[in-house]
Amino acid sequence: MTGPDIDALPVGVIRVDADERIVEVNAWFRRWAREEIVGCALCDVLVPVPDFLDGTGAVSTMMSRVGDPQRAVLVARAEDGDGAVLTVMDASDRYASGNRLRRLHNLADRTQIRLQLIMDASIAFAAAADEERLSAILAATAAQAYQAEESLVVLFGEDGLLHRTAGTNPLHGVFPEVAVSAKARELDHVVKVSGEEEAEALSPDLAGAMRQSGVDALIAAPLRLEGVALGMFACFFRHPRVFDDEATPLAEALAGQAAQKLDAVRLQRRLEHAAMHDETTNLPNRRALDELAALTDVSHASVIFIDLDGFKAVNDRLGHELGDEVLREVARRLQGSVRGSDVVARYGGDEFVVICDADVEGAGEVAQRLLRALEGEYGFLTESLPIGASIGVASAGAARSFLSVDHLIRRADQAMYVAKSRGGHQVAIAD
Repeated sequence: MTGPDIDALPVGVIRVDADERIVEVNAWFRRWAREEIVGCALCDVLVPVPDFLDGTGAVSTMMSRVGDPQRAVLVARAEDGDGAVLTVMDASDRYASGNRLRRLHNLADRTQIRLQLIMDASIAFAAAADEERLSAILAATAAQAYQAEESLVVLFGEDGLLHRTAGTNPLHGVFPEVAVSAKARELDHVVKVSGEEEAEALSPDLAGAMRQSGVDALIAAPLRLEGVALGMFACFFRHPRVFDDEATPLAEALAGQAAQKLDAVRLQRRLEHAAMHDETTNLPNRRALDELAALTDVSHASVIFIDLDGFKAVNDRLGHELGDEVLREVARRLQGSVRGSDVVARYGGDEFVVICDADVEGAGEVAQRLLRALEGEYGFLTESLPIGASIGVASAGAARSFLSVDHLIRRADQAMYVAKSRGGHQVAIAD
């Protein structure tokens, strides 16, 4: 294989023995290899790599330089006695183009998968009836989209505090909860952290928590609507993870859809609450009482009907605004004087109803307690405008199989009028 003709060839020529060791190369390949390689195993110099033209019938194999994968050659092999002769041509540009093409194909595949995930999530979000279901869908979709080991959804509740509503938090206990809440409130863009160096640059505390919990990377996205922080979701990775260019748009799309649905769910909840609760006192209203009446086991129920004494004078002399304050204070006192299982509702005007699981004797004791609570001093009223109550009590008693809650309310209402006719500020028990 020696001679000036071989060294003059514009391609590389390599001879290997039966053990696949290089025994001879021409001038072209010596220049390409940039070092003495005679005596080396072929696999220590060149290794097969994927070629985007594989499968087209080409007889050459794409191989790259060990330790320098950007340098590649096309290799044609011909067996020769106890060894083989390899003809090589530089294909670094072709290999780089193939890598770019593969990356584009992979990105296109990931994009298609992620678009499908977004569409599926949109359908699932639309069907979610509450925050817990919505959060579960978001956590599962995010984990699938990023192939994360763990995902987390946290939302700000009506109390203004941050609550975990779905998923798991591997940083729990090692990263301060107050810091999580602060980050969630101020977060206004997608945050990606790959490796300890990026974590350290973002927050030393976060870097320490990731080391301690075994998290190598994370991505977090805020749930915001019209500038208001609703919460955030995050994905955690326990392996090295580098995020591609579509990671941020994907997180923004999921967060945007979830935030809009969350706002709709909360609006629906507020509307349902408003439909079933009195605007002034926030107690269940008459409509809610009607629905409760249909579900209550009347065999053990008693109804206490309360009508305020002295309330009309407050409204007439001090106005409805202060009258509403009286109603709110009455509601607070009633709720503070009954058991957790009892239901307090505003029946209308200055009338309230309490449904309790008690016999007539027990209900009478509750009514006396309510009477004392309502007759207490109201700091924002003068002594010339006292507030009291006329209270009627009705219980199913022996006739329970023939009564309904509506019937008990009517009987308690009649008993209340008896108490009022006797001068008010007292309790009357229905026959």
